[in-house]
Parts: sequence; C-alpha cells; structure tokens
Amino acid sequence: MQNVNQNEHGLANVNPKKEKKPFKEVFWSRKGQRNFWGYTFVAPALIIFVLFTVLPIILSFTLGFTNIKSPASSNYKFTGLANFRFLFNSNPSFWKGMKNILLYTVITVPLTLTGSMILALIVKKPIAGTKFFRGVFYLPGITSGVATAMVWSYLLNGTNGIINQGIAGINNLFGFELIPKILLAVESTALWGIILMTLWGALGGNMVLFLASMNSIPTSIFEAAEVDGANRFQTFFRVTLPMMKPSIFFALTLSLIGTPQMFEPIILMNARTVTPVYEIYKNAMDNGMMSLAIAQSIVLFAFIMMITFVMQKTNKESYI
Repeated sequence: MQNVNQNEHGLANVNPKKEKKPFKEVFWSRKGQRNFWGYTFVAPALIIFVLFTVLPIILSFTLGFTNIKSPASSNYKFTGLANFRFLFNSNPSFWKGMKNILLYTVITVPLTLTGSMILALIVKKPIAGTKFFRGVFYLPGITSGVATAMVWSYLLNGTNGIINQGIAGINNLFGFELIPKILLAVESTALWGIILMTLWGALGGNMVLFLASMNSIPTSIFEAAEVDGANRFQTFFRVTLPMMKPSIFFALTLSLIGTPQMFEPIILMNARTVTPVYEIYKNAMDNGMMSLAIAQSIVLFAFIMMITFVMQKTNKESYI
C-alpha cells in the first residue's frame, strides 16, 4: 500500500508505507534467532557484572556519605561530607601512603619500561638461545605471587638474606655504611624491597609487548633507513621508537594505573610500609571505619580516572 501526496513543487511523493511485522515472524527469523541466542549467552555474564561490579560501585559511592562501621553494619546514618573532611584534614596516614606510591611510581615505571625495552632489543636478535632467554625473562611475570613473595622475603632477610649479605659485604669493603640494609620490617626501607620485587616481576610482561610491537614494524622501513645511511642508533630513535609509540603509551598507562593499586606484596611479604590500598584495607577490615575506607576508595578512584583521562588525551591513537 502506498501513500501518495504532493510536495511544495506540486510533484507527487510516493512513500511506501512500512508494515510492522508480527513479533512471531521477527522472532523466528534468522536475525531474530541470532539476536536471541546472543543475548541469552551474554545475559549471565552481564548479570554477574551488574551484581558484583556496578551495584557495589553505586553502593560504595552512597555509603561514603554515611558513618557505617563495618560491612555487616545495618545501623548507620547519613553524615554528608564528614568522611571527606576527615580524610583531607585529619588522616595523614592515607596521604603518607599516596606519597609512598608517588615515589614507587617515579622509580618503578621508568626503570621497568626502559629495562623491558632493553630486554626486547636483546632477545629480538636472531641468535642461538634467544627463545630460551625470552622464556626466562618472561617467567617472573607468570610466577605465583605467593611464591614470589616467599622468595623475596628470604632474599631480603635481615640476617641470612642474599641481598642484605651482599650489601653488608659492600659496606665492609668501604669501611662505612654506604648502602643501608633493605629490611621489610623497617618502614624506611621496606618500600625499596617492594620496588626491587616489582622490577624483577614486571620486566618480562612489557618485554613481550615491546617485542611484538618491534616485530610488527615492516622490514622495508628499516631497509629504507639503511639506504638513507642511518646507523643503528638513528634507526632506533627515529624509526623504531616512533613506530612503537602506541605500545609504549599503552604500557605506560597500565603501569600508571596499576601502581596506585599496589597491595598484594605488602600483605604477602608482611612489609612495614603504607600504601593507599593497604590503608583502605586496614580501615575497612581492622579499624571499624568502613565509611572512611569508602571515602578513601572514591578519592583513589578519582585519582586513577584522572591519570587515565590524561593519558588518553595525550596519545589518542593508542586507544583507537
């Protein structure tokens, strides 16, 4: 059936009137069946995501403005911005943790990315044993966190730990304490032990990422650079690095997002240092200050989101 009318020029417009198909016909069509089974298989994961991610986030933002003491508390009331005022004015331990994380980030991120790039350049060369060393360098990244913490706790033992014995030998050689011992039980040095363990474990993962990025660069580009007379250093800095920019920014973004959330090594190694997530854990589980812990989580969440936003704006092509 067609609907015929005239436009402003007196010409006839013929617009076919679309008839709505019955639901049964749409449902049993090939497209309808494909959509039905697609939604059916996605639904369980979507329900779990909503129940255990979306709702807790919404609930956390709500409870941050109350005086709830523990996860099991049912008697609490709205307190407005009291938790946030306390956090910014009377909670030095949280900001001490933020300062520790800043130091941790400034040291680990540049060293990790630089070390991973060097390892990727080493194992990229087609020489004997390259594949073996690729596996060796990547092994720390897939090792159990508990096993890693146990090994590093032994290495950093104050009496018979290999690392501290080496430091003691260096100090004896110079006749004075050139390098202080790295003791996990001492707050001033515990963070350095965590930094060492992080560097050891994170180099392999970024190495694989950088190696894959290097191998994806067409060889014709390197051949053209060689024809133009570029040496190895010029080729690396003017060809390889610019072509790897998306991968480098991706690794940098993941590192900057991950470092503020550092928590497991402190618990597993029983290290005497403070980080924001560890402070949140203590307030929520040990100190009976659940509402303050939620407020701290909101501040940390905003900080991480700010980092993500800045990185996205800095290098948009890495996120396309």
